[in-house]
Parts: sequence; structure tokens; C-alpha cells
Amino acid sequence: MQVEEILHRIAKPFILSGIYKDEKTALTDLTLDYARRKIEQYDNIIIMLKKKHGCDFDQFTERIKNNASVETEDDWIEWKGANEMRQAWKNANKMIICNE
Repeated sequence: MQVEEILHRIAKPFILSGIYKDEKTALTDLTLDYARRKIEQYDNIIIMLKKKHGCDFDQFTERIKNNASVETEDDWIEWKGANEMRQAWKNANKMIICNE
């Protein structure tokens, strides 16, 4: 199945139900909504880790340097990943908006 056909099949129910006027609007809105939800998901992880450790990521990195426990290393890896994924989703979101 071609990408265009897959996208058409995804958008079609939203257009037929009158939610969106065309495929581009439907797919753009759905994608932007998904990106916003992913950004929020990573924001929540970052907020939780900031509260847990009482500092931001850079301060936490300095604090555990050369004396991290397994738990703090796990938190550092999760925090680093959340920061990177949040930024990746923000970049994708921005590219989608610029291409509208």
C-alpha cells in the first residue's frame, strides 16, 4: 500500500463525518495534536524529575557526576531522553506549522 493511499484512508472518515473539510487540514490538525500531546508527555516527565530532585537537569548532572547511584543514573537517563524527545517533537511541530 502506498503512503498516499494510507494517508487518504486515515483522513477519509474525518472528512466524511464533516469534522474536516479536506485531507490536508485533517492530517495537519491530527498530527499537530499528536505532537502537542507528546510534548506534554515529556514536559510531565521533566517536571516530575525536577520536583523529585529539586533542581534542573544541568544541576542534577553536576550533582551526580562521579558519584551516581543506579537510581540516579536511571533518572538521569530518563531525564536526558525526555529532554531530547521533547525537543525533537517541538522541532517536528514547528516544521509542520511552517509547511502549512
